[in-house]
Amino acid sequence: MERIPPPAAPRACARWVLATLALTLLLLCLFAVPTAYIDPLFHYHAPLEQYQYPITNERYQNDGITRHFPYDGIITGTSVTENFKTSEADRLFDATFIKVPYAGGRHKEVNDNLRRAYASGHEIRYIIRGLDSELMIVDKDAYKEDYDYPDYLYNDIPFDDVHYLFNKTIFFDYTLRVLDYTRQGNRTTTFDEYANWSDAFTYGAKTVLAPYLFAEEEPPVSPLTAEDRRMIEENLQQNVIALAREHPETTFYLFFSPFSIVDWGRQYNLGRVGRQLDAEQVAIELLLQVPNIRLYSFNNNFDLICDLDNYKDYEHYGEWVNSWILEQLCRDEYRLTRDNYQAYLDEIRAFYTSFDYASLNPVN
Repeated sequence: MERIPPPAAPRACARWVLATLALTLLLLCLFAVPTAYIDPLFHYHAPLEQYQYPITNERYQNDGITRHFPYDGIITGTSVTENFKTSEADRLFDATFIKVPYAGGRHKEVNDNLRRAYASGHEIRYIIRGLDSELMIVDKDAYKEDYDYPDYLYNDIPFDDVHYLFNKTIFFDYTLRVLDYTRQGNRTTTFDEYANWSDAFTYGAKTVLAPYLFAEEEPPVSPLTAEDRRMIEENLQQNVIALAREHPETTFYLFFSPFSIVDWGRQYNLGRVGRQLDAEQVAIELLLQVPNIRLYSFNNNFDLICDLDNYKDYEHYGEWVNSWILEQLCRDEYRLTRDNYQAYLDEIRAFYTSFDYASLNPVN
């Protein structure tokens, strides 16, 4: 009996499926291979010598910086640490610093990044870290509420990397941008420049005071509660103290960020000046128990705090203040110790509880 050949249609269908799969794979590779090789977010390696990288996104690039860049010192904290210049820290401390700030970040976010730094195998001599007092009375596990985190960059699960390698936004906004940035003759962003916003704003009393009016009479007092104290203790123990105790080889330079007198006025309007002072005392007494923590506060430099030419708003100060802070840390000025912290607390309590905040109001 004559053999009947199979119809051509199934063969054509199979070829079409294979061709489609091959084309799909090719297109995916066009995304994945350049991103993996150039690695604009430093997920796999530090910057390649033949390319110049714009460093612009803290929560997408900090983890890679922490794991892959060379350093033995770290500057970190919230947006008030963004204006630090690592070139100044390098010179003052004879070290190699990176800067990995987290605008609006809570203490846990900063701590998680520091733990990644140690896990990456770096030998860290110094950590310079700002502690914003207003962020101490929050839950120990709190993160910045309004940010969608790229979790695939923060874990060691290789399968999650599909979100990085096959990501259209990453490819066009980051991978191709490295090529264009290099072609234009730019240089990889320095840590002096990274996240530095100092020159972009106006400073002074007119700008800082504009949104506020301060009460003529002291509002009802809102004291530090037992729950507040618990939150401070849990927050600092988990996100600051535990890491310092685990790494006695590192000196932790911690400082309370020097917010302006307008911030103290905001606390005054809420009846919380005493609460803020009590919270600082709780924090000081906890942090001074750790031998390799050096704790500093500039809240008794009233000339700094009350000079609104240093500030763009109630909390953010210009880069010259960051430079000054580095110099004080290096000189060991404004350091709090078990011997002097009570006198410091008495000094700032007398000043901030008696300050005439209504005098900051505009004169009609």
